[in-house]
Amino acid sequence: MKKSIALISVFAVLMIAFSGCVDNNSPAVNGTDSANPETNVISEDDVAGISTLETLPAGFEYVDTIPLSTDEIKSDYNAENVSGVLNVSEGIYKDANETNYYIDAIELEDEEVANNFIDAYKASFPPLSSGSRFTDKSFNGHSAVKITEYVTSGGEVVPRYTYIWNNENYVIVVYGNTPDEAPIGHLAEATGY
Repeated sequence: MKKSIALISVFAVLMIAFSGCVDNNSPAVNGTDSANPETNVISEDDVAGISTLETLPAGFEYVDTIPLSTDEIKSDYNAENVSGVLNVSEGIYKDANETNYYIDAIELEDEEVANNFIDAYKASFPPLSSGSRFTDKSFNGHSAVKITEYVTSGGEVVPRYTYIWNNENYVIVVYGNTPDEAPIGHLAEATGY
């Protein structure tokens, strides 16, 4: 009898713990807690929402969204000296040709840090021998920079394009493994940012 009561008690405690009924506080909206301003930080889920598109341009398919570490993103974007990276998420997409595309959403402390992050990334590129590596673009009410770099693929030197811009304290980067600029531009516009 004592074993039955003990087992029922343990089961009841586990049910309460897993159901979330112990805390009477209502959940925070958008990852914020108005009772505690120090916790008013956009959550990793919100950053993932930026890199995960609800409406895709024709021909694109959503694959996955993964979190990235701040050290990894600083290394990838040659921004090791930029502090203030808070959250990072990468959305992965493909087209009918199985070409991979990526949308990185990077939350930074403020807009100034976001601009510093973009400047550090742009500074990591050497000038092109001819033409311009950086081209200003505009969509969704924001200015962006299209970065052109060249890689060797299948024995040929081909262009690769990256769109980078900030929306307040977020940096958004769209790129893909294609020499065609148009689908990257379409995906950048589809972010809505």
